[in-house]
Amino acid sequence: MNEVTLQLPKTLHRNLEILAEREAVPLTQYIVYILTAQTSGGYTVRVIPEDDVAGQKASFDSLLRKWGRIPPSEAERILDGRDHAEPEADLTPEVVSRLEARIARNKASHCDREVGVAQASVRRAAV
Repeated sequence: MNEVTLQLPKTLHRNLEILAEREAVPLTQYIVYILTAQTSGGYTVRVIPEDDVAGQKASFDSLLRKWGRIPPSEAERILDGRDHAEPEADLTPEVVSRLEARIARNKASHCDREVGVAQASVRRAAV
């Protein structure tokens, strides 16, 4: 572990002491906890209210019924036309970049599978 020396205003120090006492932990442990919670906000799981989940599911089901089975290229065209939304405030640029890279890998993997299926269909048709 690394060591850091901080100079804190007396009121902040006292407030931290009170909070640590409430949690029955040493002050240094409480400060590490607070810093960890603050810096890892992009990685926390947030509870979504059941009503919101039900609404999202209903919207998704409606979208599936509307689209039915369309070719991936058509789905991509539709998705490209949607409004761009800014990431949530607690998502760091690093997290957003990793998610974008993951999406790109999944897209490439999906395209590879489509090519493989098409090649297999061509081979079956030739036989």
